[in-house]
Amino acid sequence: MRVITNRSARLRCGAIVKMCMERDLLYRYFDGDTTPDEERRIMEWAEASPENYRLYLEERRLWCALLLHAGRRTARRPALWRRLAAWRVSGAAACILLLVGLAGIFFAGRMVPDGRMQQVVVPAGQRVELRLADGTKVWLNSKSRLEYPSSFGRRSRRVTLCGEGYFEVAHDERKPFVVETGQYDVRVLGTTFNVHAYSEDEDYQITLATGSLLVDGGRESRSVRLRPGEQGFFERTSGMLSLRRVNVDHVLSWQEDKLYFRAEPLASIARTLERQFNVDIVIADERLRKICFTGEFVDGENIHEIMRIISADSRILYRNRKNRFELYRNR
Repeated sequence: MRVITNRSARLRCGAIVKMCMERDLLYRYFDGDTTPDEERRIMEWAEASPENYRLYLEERRLWCALLLHAGRRTARRPALWRRLAAWRVSGAAACILLLVGLAGIFFAGRMVPDGRMQQVVVPAGQRVELRLADGTKVWLNSKSRLEYPSSFGRRSRRVTLCGEGYFEVAHDERKPFVVETGQYDVRVLGTTFNVHAYSEDEDYQITLATGSLLVDGGRESRSVRLRPGEQGFFERTSGMLSLRRVNVDHVLSWQEDKLYFRAEPLASIARTLERQFNVDIVIADERLRKICFTGEFVDGENIHEIMRIISADSRILYRNRKNRFELYRNR
């Protein structure tokens, strides 16, 4: 599907030349016809400046408006509108989320033999809540990607997650709900749990809040069943899957913009802060990267306040320019 209107043709090229260069790619992205590399280019472009971000939203809202309007056309509509209308169930739902205020969330769709697949990509510093076709609710954290079908099959409900998400799964004894991460699968019938599975992190975590779930580590690792309050901890380097007790409220605190760190290496904390605040944090000194910290940020601290708190450690100094922070050793 390719939507071309007078408005998109009159896009203000003088405001930012790169937008003109990317228009075709942008509409292919809305249509779900882009590669992972192209999707990454679009996200990097949209987050590069407020002007890029604004132009992206303008074009996305136009596309959504056309999509929603297509569902209200009569049977005697042109072929283009009929193609748009075929997406009204899955695509329009994504557009509604955008139009009611979840600006900045990237939605795309693509066709697969089994039916329509949807993909939600959440930029850094953003979060999103959505409801799947079976009634399952999902909350996605910053820099997360969820792929899911517009309707589930008869035997199972499968989604793919890269990043972090909290799931409230609608109960269905006949169809297990499966979250695939690329390293392990999480299988449930109806429960609430959190999955932390960022591709750049050294480990993945699955935390159970209520109910029961099975973590399937595949052939290279054992499978474990979790009880409420337990966390499956998957070490990617060794392939080992282990269990530990955790404070579930602390694990889920990202939904309320709260951060808890318990004996966590500074390098890992930096990755969390990068996702939370959409900044770059550089730690060149390997010794600093391995220093462990325990602390909590629960009063709405901004990135500058957090950096000042971290640098209260006499071993650490920092400097920043715009959205880039560099941590270095105090000589």
